[in-house]
Amino acid sequence: MNESGSAPTGFSVEVHGLCRAFVKGGQRIEVLRGAEMTVHPGEAVALVGQSGSGKSTFLHMLAALEPATEGEIRVDGRALAGRTRAELDAYRNRNVGLVFQFHHLLPDQTALANVAMPALIARLSAKEAEARATELLTRVGLERRLTHRPGELSGGEQQRVAIARALMMHPRLVLADEPTGNLDPATAGDVLGILREIQRERGVTMIVVTHALELASRFDRVLRLVDGRFVPA
Repeated sequence: MNESGSAPTGFSVEVHGLCRAFVKGGQRIEVLRGAEMTVHPGEAVALVGQSGSGKSTFLHMLAALEPATEGEIRVDGRALAGRTRAELDAYRNRNVGLVFQFHHLLPDQTALANVAMPALIARLSAKEAEARATELLTRVGLERRLTHRPGELSGGEQQRVAIARALMMHPRLVLADEPTGNLDPATAGDVLGILREIQRERGVTMIVVTHALELASRFDRVLRLVDGRFVPA
């Protein structure tokens, strides 16, 4: 349960026999090889592994940004494969929050405008989008930075804006790819702490890729990606 006492609102994630292969220079490169994983609603899982092991590829597959070569991903009991492009777009916009190592903020827009963007894309009113964005930026400690553009913010502040943006549509699944990779250890700890606090409060499911084992230890469970498969860390 989340802190309000209600049942978790997060999605379940089931991965069965998942394979992902690429052809490069005439060679077939297998990144995922029959991977299996189950993540329960409201669970926070850290994913670790060597660089190039396929962690980011896996997150992209969960976000329906890359297809599986073989196997199946089921989110909230429903397979991602077979959905139309419109259904996948709606899945990402309404149910998935994405946080990346490089925040991808719009440099010419304020923090408030960056966070409000997903709601405007979903055709919420400008008034409601701004109210939600203000609430989230306040929640991540940036209530005094609403009108600042990314270039006027520190690295840690920019990543907080990215977190607020990812949470804008009340996602049930948050996927974060090395969200603290460019931050100093103290700032990284603060940013991860904010992610975990909000994850607990809202009961969302969270999967975070990180190379920092100390940070990974703060999660409910840690999995390691080895030879294309998930094993307990």
